[in-house]
Amino acid sequence: MRRLWVALGINAVFLLVETAGGIITGSLALLADAGHMLTDVAALSLALIAAKLTERPSTPEKTFGYLRAEVLGAFVNSASLVLISGFIVYEAVRRLATTPEINGPLMLAIAAVGLLANLGSALVLYKHRRDSMNLQGAFLHMSADALGSVAAIVGGAVIWLFGWTLIDPIVSLAIVLLILYGSWGLLKTTTNVLLEATPAHLDYKAIKEALESLEGIAEVHDLHIWTIASGLPSLSAHLRLKNGNDGMIQWQTCLAASEELLQNRFQIQHATLQVEPYNYSRIHETCHPKG
Repeated sequence: MRRLWVALGINAVFLLVETAGGIITGSLALLADAGHMLTDVAALSLALIAAKLTERPSTPEKTFGYLRAEVLGAFVNSASLVLISGFIVYEAVRRLATTPEINGPLMLAIAAVGLLANLGSALVLYKHRRDSMNLQGAFLHMSADALGSVAAIVGGAVIWLFGWTLIDPIVSLAIVLLILYGSWGLLKTTTNVLLEATPAHLDYKAIKEALESLEGIAEVHDLHIWTIASGLPSLSAHLRLKNGNDGMIQWQTCLAASEELLQNRFQIQHATLQVEPYNYSRIHETCHPKG
């Protein structure tokens, strides 16, 4: 939380500086970077809110608490980067035809200060960037902004030395590519989490085969694997036992072996397993006669 607050303070201050600088110099690259920094401020604010929400306990209405708040925060952060990229592309294409006068030296100076601010924010978050999707999204924002500042520095130097103002929209398009490169992977990951897809690091087929290879288990069906929040994969499945393994001891043995397999081999700590006897379908039909 402290690191997020520090990064937010740095970005909020420099957002004002870079916006003013972009207007004064007439540089789209600076304004594009300022627009990205605006999403950074929003992203960091959202990350702080999400981090606070995840600390709230579960309730009968929300049995997992607010753990998925960090996933929603990361999704909004990455989606906002894609949207802001569309605006920058539109403005850059328009400026390819008519490029206004740009103050190269001032653009270069502001971009250089911006790079320091972005690097400072990224370094504050670097150590904990893999702790959650929420922090990963915030770190990606800072990193993309740092690369954007490098591109703006190059643009400012070219304009100052050679007077070639067309470099400004070209640099802006380069910034867009950097933004999309950094945000697309996170957007895909968070979308899969919200769709409750099988986590990318887990092999559905391998897990099913591993469970079915255990002694006493004939078949695994209704297997579902999803992610609740960062580092919290979950699984549910029905385990049909082999014929003759219907006793209570066999049930407990198969259940314990399955849970141990999931925890040790696949690092799945949260699993809900339903054990069924070999002739479960016939029992079900007997209890629920037709008509």
